[in-house]
Amino acid sequence: MKSVQNFVKLTDEEITTRLEEHQDKLALSDKQKTRWHKKCLCLVEFEAVEAISPLEFERQGNMDDWLILEKIEDVVVGTSVPYDYKNAKFKS
Repeated sequence: MKSVQNFVKLTDEEITTRLEEHQDKLALSDKQKTRWHKKCLCLVEFEAVEAISPLEFERQGNMDDWLILEKIEDVVVGTSVPYDYKNAKFKS
């Protein structure tokens, strides 16, 4: 990991500024900028990243933006079973 930047309690103007400041690395479309227009942002920059072949996954109604999985096969097309949050690393 190269760097981590946390931004909290951002105003609308600050959100836009932060996204634009990092647009060269984020490469967000206008639709993605709208989607990620959040009051809290955590920008993580990695180095020495290697490309992998994309995996098609089964989108389920209870999926959030982040999935905490024991194994990727739990959501890959053809091997997927309904996602079960009992294995999630977070607790409410």
